[in-house]
Amino acid sequence: MKFSSATVTITGLSPLSQSRQHDDAKLQGESHEDYDKRTWRSKLNIDRSTGLVIIPAHGMHQAMIAAAKYSGEQIPGQGKKTWTAKFTTGLSFVGNVETGLRPDAAIETVVSCNADGVRGSGKRVMRRFPIYYQWSATFEVMILDPIITEAQFHKTLEMAGMFIGIGRFRPEKGGTNGRFKVSKIVWQDNRQMVA
Repeated sequence: MKFSSATVTITGLSPLSQSRQHDDAKLQGESHEDYDKRTWRSKLNIDRSTGLVIIPAHGMHQAMIAAAKYSGEQIPGQGKKTWTAKFTTGLSFVGNVETGLRPDAAIETVVSCNADGVRGSGKRVMRRFPIYYQWSATFEVMILDPIITEAQFHKTLEMAGMFIGIGRFRPEKGGTNGRFKVSKIVWQDNRQMVA
């Protein structure tokens, strides 16, 4: 099977923050607040082989799918069909998105959050999260569906960066973090000519 590929570099326009659910053990007698103070860096997604922060491939893929859906743009010549299904099944991420960020360089941010994680549900508590104010990332994608051109891929990725975002408190969820711009795309087009 022939497919196109893209090597992409993105640059953050707003801070990157993560909130990975972790299972670090609690110390005997440790309060939830003390536990949160001690383990806030564990909310980062870290590549075990490099020890550096990553954005899970699934998260970036979901951002592109959400951007295709957000646009509502229809595929020319295919009636009312939009690009959402094409970006759902027509892309394959080669690996996680590498940021090159070190966990020990993260800055602690303290946020008033709902205790149960449901917006507007009642009791609020202070939670700590890791944040980076400057960041960039590189990743590789296989474009399996030949209908996705470089121009359409680029447009959808730009929309993901502006309106969807990545990580905790991103625009898609009503926040301001995780916006990015597309700095570079190296595209290898392997689509076949149609007679």
